[in-house]
Amino acid sequence: MPNENAWSVITAPTSKSLILGVDFPAAGRREAGFEDLAAGMGAEWAGHGFLQTTPPPVRLADRPSGDYYTDFWLRDGHWDDYEVVAVLGYCVGGVYAGEIAGRLAERQGTAPKVILFDAQVTDLQLLESEIHKMIGLAGPVFKDEEAADAKRRAAEIVGRPGIGLLDAAVDIVGLYREMAAVAFGRIGLADARRDEVVRLFESYMTWLSAASQIDPSRSWGDSLAVTSSDYAELERTGAATVANAVKWLGRRIELEIGHVDLLRDDSTVRVLRADAGL
Repeated sequence: MPNENAWSVITAPTSKSLILGVDFPAAGRREAGFEDLAAGMGAEWAGHGFLQTTPPPVRLADRPSGDYYTDFWLRDGHWDDYEVVAVLGYCVGGVYAGEIAGRLAERQGTAPKVILFDAQVTDLQLLESEIHKMIGLAGPVFKDEEAADAKRRAAEIVGRPGIGLLDAAVDIVGLYREMAAVAFGRIGLADARRDEVVRLFESYMTWLSAASQIDPSRSWGDSLAVTSSDYAELERTGAATVANAVKWLGRRIELEIGHVDLLRDDSTVRVLRADAGL
């Protein structure tokens, strides 16, 4: 098996064929994950092992490159004993998925299929949006003026002239830490739990920042891209993280389902059964 520290097993391989899923899984998130997709595919993918990325133990202060992540996932383990037939990427995970597929094509001599779900690239506004998401999830924990102030500060961080993604991510994490301290204090949860949540957020921001250093323009050209109605709406509004991704996508199939259900909906399963060729 590939390195067990870098991959979690969704479906244990019963053959030499593997499907890889690139995502940033987190307990309790609203969005469906590759476990949901595997359950939906059922017997259709029973002949393949299905593995999912585990984020490496790296901090923002380490300023990792995109290559750091792909090297972590592809080093060690018995890769030569398997053939990877597809690499799946969810959101920004699609950037890494294309890079992984390209490296595996050179290693194994056959190119894995690249299948993308609501593929996005990282930009400063994506970092800012994570603060908005936190405020939305917190509900009434924050006062209206506190929520407005946090949004203003996040906008100031990403709007600072000449700021780079990593520097912005550091400041966004600092703002998140402040907000988490307020929220957890009001809810009455322990500081240790707060610190755990902040570390997870920092890990996610590190993942997003490093992905910005990878160019997906070539690796996405032959991809199958499955997109949600929310994704189409972001495209219509000109959101850069989507607009800059769409121009590189291969064959695209648009579905009338929300982003949070994209990996669990039956319509996605039907598309993969008909078009993925696995």
